[in-house]
Amino acid sequence: MGFRDFESFNLAMLSKQVWRLLCEPESLCARVLRAKYYPDGRLLHARMKSGSSFTWQIGDGSQINIWNDNWIPGSHNMKVLTPHGNTLVSTVDELINPITGRWDEELIQSTFWQVDCHRILQIPIGQGREDVVVWHYNRNGLFSVRSAYHTQWMYKFRNHHHIPVEGGTGPSSVWRQLWKLSTLSKIKIFAWKVLQGCLPCFVTLANRHIALSAKQRVWVSLGLWNHIEKLLLVDRSGSVLIQDIIRQGGASADLKNVGLPELLLTACWFIWWQHRRMVHGGGIQTAARSALSIEVIATNYALATKRSALSIEGFLMINVDGSFEETTSTGSTGAIIRDSSGGFIAASYSYISNVLDAHMAEASAMRDGLLLAQQIGSSRVQIQADCMEVVDTMLEGGYSATALAAIYDECSKLWEDFDAISISHCNRESNVVAHELARQAMLEKNSCVWIDDPPASIRQSLVSNVTIISNQ
Repeated sequence: MGFRDFESFNLAMLSKQVWRLLCEPESLCARVLRAKYYPDGRLLHARMKSGSSFTWQIGDGSQINIWNDNWIPGSHNMKVLTPHGNTLVSTVDELINPITGRWDEELIQSTFWQVDCHRILQIPIGQGREDVVVWHYNRNGLFSVRSAYHTQWMYKFRNHHHIPVEGGTGPSSVWRQLWKLSTLSKIKIFAWKVLQGCLPCFVTLANRHIALSAKQRVWVSLGLWNHIEKLLLVDRSGSVLIQDIIRQGGASADLKNVGLPELLLTACWFIWWQHRRMVHGGGIQTAARSALSIEVIATNYALATKRSALSIEGFLMINVDGSFEETTSTGSTGAIIRDSSGGFIAASYSYISNVLDAHMAEASAMRDGLLLAQQIGSSRVQIQADCMEVVDTMLEGGYSATALAAIYDECSKLWEDFDAISISHCNRESNVVAHELARQAMLEKNSCVWIDDPPASIRQSLVSNVTIISNQ
């Protein structure tokens, strides 16, 4: 059946029953087991197996024990590292200011080590909500047998098996840069296959010392042969050459808006595609014509993705974006509102001193965009965001079982105040103005709102966008 360890699978199935007891406390099974095994009604306070992966999502904090429960998302064991000592506070609600409904920073700073202070202040608080249990090992916070099985298997065998990290080693991996390139998805997949050594493409054939004179003429026509020669000075595998192309970055000398890695990878893909056509009896283009086709593909994609979609007549378009700095655990948001002709209406950016992860920054940007639209009195809006997680969550009604539930609850309440509202996903290139606002907020560590008159930092992006719109 494909199970590597039946003990782990059985434990995962038992965990599913625990999840049901937590989610359906009034079911007959839950009431019977509660009467016998946890009469106080607090299942997670019964004797737990070490390595438990359930964690708390903070609402009012009254049910969460500061020192014993799993509630710190950034900690390796989900608990605070600070020793209990003689500290009098015992539950999370004692760390929340009852007047403001926010964290009591002074009390937290005087009670916990700095690392715990930082992690606690990153957690959004859900006012008017009860504390709920969530599953830490699924991105959506909901339990699944599959994730439980893999978690238990790793817990049991982690000292006996080496589990490779997907996509290379560490944050400097080339994979992250590859998937962010502004080029067609099929070209990214082609590059991924090359990096895996799966395709007999140009660089792989070169590595096998197969004659490439026809291909060389394509590179000459593109004006890139000198660059390719430099890459080939050292005898290396094709995948290493592709890695260098992606990592070096840079802009194309002759094509505006096209990056050098995008142009090089498009050329590699086109040469490979031509070779396949030839193998299957198809015709191939001349070197000059091939070079022109490569430039057209790269340029058209760059122009198409930089066009921001216009809103329907009578609606305003809101673009939002978040930024996250992992080294300082800080973030920022950017939001811009335009009318159906692309004209500027309003913009805002905000700096956030304590951010859990990039998802939290993106969710905060969604909230700030809705607040900005509410501030200018708009009731009919369309929203675009480049974070698929945020878009999917809002399309599902704003429900989240993650640590970000408090932010999504606020977004849902704001959402209900609009007469007509919709949300869709856009690529990063179409979201360049909101991205620039978020970047400026991070640099200036400040928050600001503009009405009617845009800030100087985004004028160039707006001008480029309007030029593209007028040429449609």
